[in-house]
Amino acid sequence: YHKAHNGHQLQMANDIKQVTNVNGGKMNLGDIEKAAIRGVEQGKNAIELLYGGVQRETGDEAFTIKEDINFLIFAGNVTSSRVITLPVARAGRHIKLFWEVEQAGNDRVLTCAGSDTIGGNIFTSVAGNAAGDGDVVAVALSSTAITFVDDVNIGSEADLYCGVDGQWLISAHLVVDAVGSVPTVA
Repeated sequence: YHKAHNGHQLQMANDIKQVTNVNGGKMNLGDIEKAAIRGVEQGKNAIELLYGGVQRETGDEAFTIKEDINFLIFAGNVTSSRVITLPVARAGRHIKLFWEVEQAGNDRVLTCAGSDTIGGNIFTSVAGNAAGDGDVVAVALSSTAITFVDDVNIGSEADLYCGVDGQWLISAHLVVDAVGSVPTVA
């Protein structure tokens, strides 16, 4: 049994020994069925870990991504250029950035903490362009900042991975309105 948030006792699926059949009869669970239930429960926990820490930013100020966050949603347009500081790069970390609103009018500058660096590639595509116009921005592994210019559309995303302490790797796909609206790197 598991104690729920409201204080009630709930029976966990992996404690269940019988289930009710569609005709109302009882069926005993064997080892295979119990293992399958445990696998489903463990899978749920893994998914919660993958995107367990969500930070939805609606504000209009500079901020630092919290240490326990792995999914950051940009839910507000900024009125001037804003700095977003990454947490310290520790091996095994993953952060997904996602644009819920169009970023139009001002930039977001993603910066590394301390002496951390960032590298990888950022793919851009022009919205509504069947010809596939866009660009790829190579981010040298010695970079410390990426400026997402004021032309990032809803649904754009960037994945940041940390394979070794002190180093972020980025793979991103941004949808923009103009070919020239690619991020800049420092």
